Amino acid sequence: MSSSIESDESILPEKVTLFESFPKQDEFINAVTGGEFSFVLFGGAIRGGKTFVLLAIFCLLCKVFPGSRWALVRKNLPTIKKNLYPSWNKIKPDTFIDKMNNETHTVTFKNGSQIIFFPENYAQDKDLDRWKGLEVNGFGFEEINECQQVSLFKAFERAGSYIVPGLKVQPKPIVMATCNPTQGWVKQLIYTPWKNKTLKKTWHYIQSRIHDNLPLLAAQPDYLPSLKENLNIYEYLVYVDGDWDVQLKTGGEWLRGFELSKHVRPLDYDISNMLHISMDSNVYPYIAVTVWQLVKNGTGWKIRQVHELPAADPINTGTMAGRHVGEWLNAIEYKQRVMIYGDRSTKNRNNIDENKKSFFQLFTEAIIKEGFRIEDKMLPNAPPVSTIADFVNAILAGEIPGLEIEIAEHCRESINDYIETKTDKDGSMLKVRVPHPTIEKLTYEKNGHLTDTFKDFIVSAFNKEYLAFLSKRKKSNLSSLSAIR
Repeated sequence: MSSSIESDESILPEKVTLFESFPKQDEFINAVTGGEFSFVLFGGAIRGGKTFVLLAIFCLLCKVFPGSRWALVRKNLPTIKKNLYPSWNKIKPDTFIDKMNNETHTVTFKNGSQIIFFPENYAQDKDLDRWKGLEVNGFGFEEINECQQVSLFKAFERAGSYIVPGLKVQPKPIVMATCNPTQGWVKQLIYTPWKNKTLKKTWHYIQSRIHDNLPLLAAQPDYLPSLKENLNIYEYLVYVDGDWDVQLKTGGEWLRGFELSKHVRPLDYDISNMLHISMDSNVYPYIAVTVWQLVKNGTGWKIRQVHELPAADPINTGTMAGRHVGEWLNAIEYKQRVMIYGDRSTKNRNNIDENKKSFFQLFTEAIIKEGFRIEDKMLPNAPPVSTIADFVNAILAGEIPGLEIEIAEHCRESINDYIETKTDKDGSMLKVRVPHPTIEKLTYEKNGHLTDTFKDFIVSAFNKEYLAFLSKRKKSNLSSLSAIR
C-alpha cells in the first residue's frame, strides 16, 4: 500500500501530493507505525529515499496524533540547516503548518502537534544535559551513524515521556533512524546482529538502496550508470550496493600507503608453502590472528596475507584462540612447521593462576596439541612503532626494491582495520576506546589489533631490510644536514 503526504483539500481546491512512497519506504512506514518495534533503522546506501520518508513519517504521526511532539535529531545545527532543511522545504505540508519558530527550530502544526529539529551537539554537551528536559513521544535520527551511541539510549529514555493532553490513545514510544554504511557503533550494535540474525526482537533493520528508489531510477535513468562509471569498485560497493563490510579511507591512516585497488586481490593459501601466524593478545573485540605466506618473486618476495582468524567471544582466550588456529591448520591438511610472530609482551607471565603461563605459552601449546611444530620468530626487542610505519608504508608505496604486499580480498576484518586505524600525534597507532555493546562499563580498543599483527610480521620477517631502510634514511638525513651547513 502506497503512503502519501497531501495538502488539506478544505483549504486548496485540489489535493497536492507532496510525497508518494515507494515499496521500501512503505515497509519502513509500516514498521514504525505497526506497534511491533521500538526501534527501526532504515537505509544503508546513498539515494535510498531515507530523508524524505523520515520527514513524511513525522508529518503522518503529527496528523494522526493531535498535540503530539517528535524530535528529529542530527549531529549539529549547521548540518540540520545545510542537509535537512532543504529536504524539509520540499516536503513540508504548508497548509497544515501553523508556525515555525526559528529560535527553537520547532514546527507547530494546526492541530497542536510539533516537530523539533534537535541538534545532538555531543561535542559541546557530552553529558547530554539538553536531553534531560526533552519531553517527546518519539525520536528520529537522520544519519545516526554521525551521532553517538549514548544518544540513541538517551532517546530510548526520553521517548514517550510526553503525555498528550486529552488524547485517549497515546502514541507508542518509538525511535527510528536512517544511516549509511559505517564501520562504527551502528554496525556493531545493529547491522552485524541483524546480519547474524541475533538482533533483538523489538529492533528492526530495513535496507534501502538506489536500486529500491524506483521514482529516482525512472526520472534519472543515467544516474546509476554514471555512478558505476565514475566510482571505483569499492566506493560503488559501499555507496550504491550498501556493503557494510568495506571500509574506505578518510585520511590519517597509519597504513597510509595501503590502497584497496592496489593491494587487495583474490588469494588463496598454498599448503606446500610455509605458513606464518602473527597474533595479538588483546581480548576485545577479538584476539587478532593473521596468516601469511612468502612467495619468491625473482630476487625479491611477494608478502601475502592469505587468511585471518580473529578469535571473538567466546573463543577469545589464549588456549581457545590457539586451538582455533590448530584446528584450521588441520582442516586445510597443512603438514609443515608454523612460524609464530607477534608482540613480545605476549610472553609476559600472568599472575592470575598458579601456573603463571603467558599468553604466548597458552596460544602455542594449544597449536602444538593439535599436532604442529612451532618456531618462535618474535624479535628480542620491539622497534619504535613510528619507524615500522615508515618501513611498511615504503613497501606499500613500492619504494623497497623486491618487496610487495598483497592482501587476500576475503580478509575483510583485516582490510577494514588497516584502513580504520589512524596515526596518533607521535606516529604510533591511534587506538580508539569504545563501550562494549552488551557488557556494562566495559570499554576496549576497537581497532589496531589486526594492524599490529601486520606490522609485527613485516618487521620480524624482513628485519634485515628494515634495519637497512633505517640506516639508509639516517645517512640521507646526515647528508641533508651537511648540505645545509
